[in-house]
Amino acid sequence: MPTIATDSTGPRRPVGPLSREDQARADGLDDLDLDLDDDLDLDLDHLDDDDDGRRSAMAGPGGAFVRAVVTFLALWCWRIAPMGCAWGVVGVDGRLVRSALVGSPFQWFAASFVVSSLACVASLALVRARLNKGALHQPRRTDGPPHHACGPKASTPTMGGAAFIPAGLVCALVANKLIGDECVLALSLATAAMCVVGAVDDLRKLRQGTADVGLPPLAKLACQSVVASAFCAWLASGGNGGVVPSTTVTLFAVSNAAPVIALRLGRWFWALAAFTMVAESNAVNVTDGLDGLAASTVAFALVGTGMILLMRGQPQLACFAICVAGSACGFLVVNRHPASAFMGDTGSLALGTALGGLVACGGGGMVLPVFVASGVFVVEAVSVLAQRGYSAWTRGEKLLKMSPLHHHLELSGWGEMKIVVWMVAFGAACAVAAPRVALMGVGAL
Repeated sequence: MPTIATDSTGPRRPVGPLSREDQARADGLDDLDLDLDDDLDLDLDHLDDDDDGRRSAMAGPGGAFVRAVVTFLALWCWRIAPMGCAWGVVGVDGRLVRSALVGSPFQWFAASFVVSSLACVASLALVRARLNKGALHQPRRTDGPPHHACGPKASTPTMGGAAFIPAGLVCALVANKLIGDECVLALSLATAAMCVVGAVDDLRKLRQGTADVGLPPLAKLACQSVVASAFCAWLASGGNGGVVPSTTVTLFAVSNAAPVIALRLGRWFWALAAFTMVAESNAVNVTDGLDGLAASTVAFALVGTGMILLMRGQPQLACFAICVAGSACGFLVVNRHPASAFMGDTGSLALGTALGGLVACGGGGMVLPVFVASGVFVVEAVSVLAQRGYSAWTRGEKLLKMSPLHHHLELSGWGEMKIVVWMVAFGAACAVAAPRVALMGVGAL
């Protein structure tokens, strides 16, 4: 039996013959400085530096999560383009009708990912001096999870969308330069405008020091509605070279057959399209509550939507979707768990607008497929509405411990990474299913 040696200046250490496990523990104890006086003089700045170094390394569960998401989406972008990974669509004769777009979906996804990740890392480095003063630290909700009000999340900067949204839009516009599609330019402007709305909201929260005081809800909704309505009015007037998207919404159809249910909405479709843009932007905003959740789920939804647009012979819009998806994945480099930055409303409102705007550009045939691809956002938004409706109906009782759903799961004992992984897996399944749903309505396109 090994004996125990006692030292007045250190911990109790075993001596004598030890097993490998015990020897490893003993070696670890030797490396520790457990002097109480030294513990009281810990250098907190040094600890912060170590934490920043740990965050910057693509290691641990967060790093593995980013690698899995980016690898899956990159391979999907490689596979979705027909015949040699070129932009275009396969015609009825089996031949590829090429587009004037250069490169491939995979190449533009990779380019957008690299540009976005570099922009996010550089922006974080440039504002680090201000971060030390807490100037851009994420304000917390007074009614949010208690553990979010302290610890790393309370000192994490926000407004990351100001870095990765422009990166994705620039890549999309550069890719679209040869074609000069006006729809992509208009959608980029709408996305940028919603990014500005989110930035104003974030700045007001930062000045007040709380997430409860941003833009007034009605003013925020009015700004979103103006952006969405202006974009849809431009499309409806034939601003895209005189081409007006289809206003017939296909709910169910069998391939190469007449649709079972098809709603010819006419002008009412543009009201639905504007509502979709506003709803998507708010739903993504609601989903943005855990490290990496909103960015990864939006990336899957956008790549799935891009695949549908490519099948429909709209490669310019598909390229826009894939470039924005790549920029969202680039943001995961600093937003993975534990997050070094949050996107804020600056990023979430813009991402939702980009996704909803693709419905308006693609026409009625995109409504149901994008609804399916947005499964995570639909569930999160419904959980908020159900919570508020139930509370009003029962005069204060709660249906969930906290809304949206990811906060309910947190308070139910689920770990943050577990919630994110399962929700992203659900989002990936929805994104993969969306093109199948689109194929059901191919006869009505």
